[in-house]
Amino acid sequence: MNGAGDVMEDVVEIRSFRLDLPSPEVESLAGLLDVRERARLETLRSAEHRRRFTVAHARTRQVLGERLGLPPVRVPFHFGPHGKPGLDGDAETRRLRFSLTHSGELAVVALSLGREVGVDVEHLDPSRDPVRFAARWFPPDESAWVAGLAAPDRLCGCLRLWTRKEACVKATGGRLVQGLALPVGTAPHPRTVDGPPGFPGPWTVLDLPTGPAHAGAVALEGARPFRLLERSTD
Repeated sequence: MNGAGDVMEDVVEIRSFRLDLPSPEVESLAGLLDVRERARLETLRSAEHRRRFTVAHARTRQVLGERLGLPPVRVPFHFGPHGKPGLDGDAETRRLRFSLTHSGELAVVALSLGREVGVDVEHLDPSRDPVRFAARWFPPDESAWVAGLAAPDRLCGCLRLWTRKEACVKATGGRLVQGLALPVGTAPHPRTVDGPPGFPGPWTVLDLPTGPAHAGAVALEGARPFRLLERSTD
């Protein structure tokens, strides 16, 4: 078998790729989607959103197929109660965990071995009001931290906290509303995050080097440290 063994323990492999591909490439990738993905695609009204969905999900199939030694169309998925995808198959296949996120024209797939993983990226949209957003969704100490930042840094700081929270939620397969109160902290990472009662944890969280247009984070199940390994999708 090709690739669950190619992903090392205590390492999260990161595959980043652009979604703004030419129409012929998008049409070719659409042929890799399964019935469930095609049904979801039909619910998206915007051509832009349909393009992004198609590229993100088809390229994820290509990444997983490469790891598993399978054609992308034969990658076997199962889905948790809230839609978190996992891999079906033998024990080695199921040890390979993954998480997909995309925002704007950037998509990221995170791969890990034996530990649940979650990844989130958010485009830095200057039309957002980070102080108001943080006051609505974050605990008081975190919202006060966002408000106390210099004005040019507030949006990035706000979304840095948001992506840490959402990465933890995605690692558990829960709903985001469950993770809004997670104490993800404002200091640099790695950091161990413990969940509130009834919410699984802990997780170890690392911020992603996403460039100036995005904020991002990865969460891995357990308190054991891990490192990021960035690989090209080409």
